[in-house]
Amino acid sequence: MIFQEGKNIEGEFYIIAVYDDPASSTISFCAYELENDCTYTYPLSYSEFDSLFRFDSELINPSNVDGRFHWVIERLDFVQDHTGTKVLSLANQPTPEADDDEEDEEEIIAEQPKAQGVQPAGAGGGRVDAQTRARLLKELDTHDDEKLHKGLVRSEAARKKFLKELLQKRQLEQLKAQQRLQKTDEEREARMAKLDVIKQQQQAKAQAHREKEEAQKSTMAQLEALMKQKEAQAIRRLIQQKDEQDRGMGREKNAARERRKAQERSAAEVAAIENQRAQQLARNREQQVLKREQLVKNKDRQEADKVRERREAERFVQVRRREEKDAIIEELWRQKKEERLDREARRDEFERLEELRDKANADRDKRRAKDEHERWKEMHDAEVAEKEETDTRRRKEHQEYLLQWKVDASKRAVAVRDNQKRMAMREAKLREKEENRLRKFRESQFLETMRGSMSPKGDEEPASPSATTPGGTMKHAAKTVEAEERAKRASEREQKKKQEEAKKAKVEKLGATNPNASEILRAREWRIAEEKRKQAVEQARLARELADEKAAKDATERSAKREEKFEYLEGVRREASVEREHKRNEAVVFRTKNIPFGTGLPIALVY
Repeated sequence: MIFQEGKNIEGEFYIIAVYDDPASSTISFCAYELENDCTYTYPLSYSEFDSLFRFDSELINPSNVDGRFHWVIERLDFVQDHTGTKVLSLANQPTPEADDDEEDEEEIIAEQPKAQGVQPAGAGGGRVDAQTRARLLKELDTHDDEKLHKGLVRSEAARKKFLKELLQKRQLEQLKAQQRLQKTDEEREARMAKLDVIKQQQQAKAQAHREKEEAQKSTMAQLEALMKQKEAQAIRRLIQQKDEQDRGMGREKNAARERRKAQERSAAEVAAIENQRAQQLARNREQQVLKREQLVKNKDRQEADKVRERREAERFVQVRRREEKDAIIEELWRQKKEERLDREARRDEFERLEELRDKANADRDKRRAKDEHERWKEMHDAEVAEKEETDTRRRKEHQEYLLQWKVDASKRAVAVRDNQKRMAMREAKLREKEENRLRKFRESQFLETMRGSMSPKGDEEPASPSATTPGGTMKHAAKTVEAEERAKRASEREQKKKQEEAKKAKVEKLGATNPNASEILRAREWRIAEEKRKQAVEQARLARELADEKAAKDATERSAKREEKFEYLEGVRREASVEREHKRNEAVVFRTKNIPFGTGLPIALVY
């Protein structure tokens, strides 16, 4: 890293670091965003970086590296590519920054060292004595040290500011993580408390259910005992009644009575035996239950011993692993120390070689700046000469165009004057012809009148109104004369039109041999072709941009639709999962409630 500076772009603060890679001849401008730790890079090769300042008289000197880096950082901005990703680019003008950072930027710009431009030698100069040269070299070395010191101080201040902001952000992230952990623990405790409450409720319900079942069983047993007692009383009462009826019937009845009594005694003995057997089975069952509970306790004690032994073994393994981990960490720190010492040694060697390279690069940059200045001067002179030649040629063409325009205007004026003269002559001839026609008409009318007056009345024959009436004769004569004059004028116009067309064709043929006219025609054709080519290129670019925009829009719509569909289906899936969980819980509760008592006992003890 050779330079560092802060910049506020679009309301967000970035740390702009400049990295120089001599291996690939590349200078990289990296923008580090403090909000989300993102880094954006804009690489430039040495030739591209130098070409940015070829027309800048202050920054063309390669020794003004800070000014060059500041010039580029001022014009860094963010744009979006065809995929919508934010990338770093170089603008044509300095990008605007926030108001609160303008004063800091002005102070940093004011602290920058002035550009050390190459001053031209004075007239008659070029040679200085040894003392003046030594003094100038000493001042130049002092200026370089001062510039280096200012750059180091500014870079150190920027680095400290960056580290301070980074530490604050890290502390904030740690606080957020601690709060998230605390919130997670609280939620876990709430869930555990809720589960405990649910377990207690289920245990209370199970206990109440067991008590209810026991009460029902005791009630049923009492009811059965009462029913048996009532049946026995009814049987005895019937027997007594029968005995009373059969009393005194003889020995057979007595014998039968004795047999019945014997049967009753045998039934009582059987019931007593059954009762003793049931009590013995109950005692055996209680003994088996006690044995089973003792086995379960022994098994539990054995499992607890195994768990304790396993935990002790795991604890021993953890201690051993911790010791191995401490040994590995110690070995890693020792290796890192050796690597750091080796890296520092190599860095010192690299810095020593870098100083030598910097000196060589400075000498080479000075020579290249001098050559570049000379080449730029030659290019500038060539551009000025070419511009003067172009201006001269354009002035000459403009004068020739004005001369041709004046000649064409004079020709048009001569043609207009000739046309006006011909129109005046035509009008004079028309007036003369009209006067002759009227004179002839008056003479013919006068002659007809005289003939009519000299002929006798008896010999007169009736004539047509058009022949005898003066008005009809005059109209007929006027029509004949007008038709002839009209046909004559039409033929004259046709002849003049043909002469004008022939003259125009000759003038066009004469003008076609003019080199300026051919050049103008060729330039017009070239402009038309160039305009068509530009329109085609613009249409192609517009079509490509529209296609890119449509593709990006389609991709965005597909992504939005996919997310929307995922959200919708995720909600459906969650509802279905909740419903399945609810049904599963209900099934478990229902199955638990319907389990008969004694299911947990061994099969051998169930009867």
